[in-house]
Amino acid sequence: MDVMQPAMIEDLDDLDLIPDEELEETYLERIMGLREMFPRSVRTGGAFVANTTKSSSLWLYHFIKSTIWITTTSAIILALPVAIEMTQIQAADEMKKVRQEKLFAK
Repeated sequence: MDVMQPAMIEDLDDLDLIPDEELEETYLERIMGLREMFPRSVRTGGAFVANTTKSSSLWLYHFIKSTIWITTTSAIILALPVAIEMTQIQAADEMKKVRQEKLFAK
């Protein structure tokens, strides 16, 4: 039995001698460790879903950005002349009203 103990100690890694509380793993190391847990088909499927989600999100972002740009610029181009014209008409009506009051004032 004494002969087996030195052989067992030699088979241990240096990490096995450190208590678990003292070991710190990064998230990347944990994710890389999960590679051994899942088969290749699950990993490739997950990568496909992640890439498709990323591509779809980017496409949707660019589509919404373009739509907002087209909508706001079109609204400004179409509505601004109408707003300016309405302001001029109101100003002309106000001037006409003031002139009428001055003419017929007693």
